Amino acid sequence: MKALWLSLALYVLSSSPFAGAVTDDTGAVMQLGKPATRIIALSPHTAELLLEAGGHRQLIAAPGNIDKLPAHTLRIGTLGGIDREQLLQLQPDLVLAWASGNRSSDLAWIERQGIPVYRSEPRNMAAIATALRAIGTLIGQPGRGGLVAQAFERRLRNACRNQPVRETYVAIWDRPALSVGGNHWLSDALKHAKLSNTYAAVSRGVFPVEREALLEKAELLQVVPRAADSKAPNRVYQAQLSRPGPALASAIEQLCHAQGRTEPPTGYSPITPR
Repeated sequence: MKALWLSLALYVLSSSPFAGAVTDDTGAVMQLGKPATRIIALSPHTAELLLEAGGHRQLIAAPGNIDKLPAHTLRIGTLGGIDREQLLQLQPDLVLAWASGNRSSDLAWIERQGIPVYRSEPRNMAAIATALRAIGTLIGQPGRGGLVAQAFERRLRNACRNQPVRETYVAIWDRPALSVGGNHWLSDALKHAKLSNTYAAVSRGVFPVEREALLEKAELLQVVPRAADSKAPNRVYQAQLSRPGPALASAIEQLCHAQGRTEPPTGYSPITPR
């Protein structure tokens, strides 16, 4: 009788639906019937989030401009839209998308094919940690997702501990001059490096800066995410600031070190194969 009850319990557990409900950055709640095993990432940062959460085997396709992609992952183009025929041929059971960076018409079409879409649109560092946990849940590795999220949060807390705050101008582009306001994830990232975005009070993302206002900021430390714009002596270039993924923890540590305020980072790579 005991063996019968044990067999029945195992059957119920194996046949019960996968309880992997998560909420994406747009507020949409999604729940898969089972852990995703064939995932396409439509942006570099969503691919990096998946890899950090332990989804190396599950990532079947991603944009080509990413380092450290698994050998089996197909490099695809996403600029100008997706190749819909190719996407269907790959038979994904989950797509990770950039809500504002991928075409909304493409994402709506994917969902009409019955393929779940997780939309990423992080506004701050907390959202990146939340995404690591959510993606870990979607691939059936909530423990892994939770651990890497905790490690990310811990590194942010410790990056520039007990250092004074320094006002900073973020130079996204020079011609025309573009910077970021307080609603952009980059503004929040700089807070953890004890760098105060001079336009943090502007409740916008990326916006143009008038020449007169730019001249007033000329003496400030300038942070740039593009190597071509980093030649001026008061500019600090950090490539990992270019997208809202797990590598931001390393970028923030590097920013602290670049200003001579901390010891050099240990060289930790944020994407660790498992």
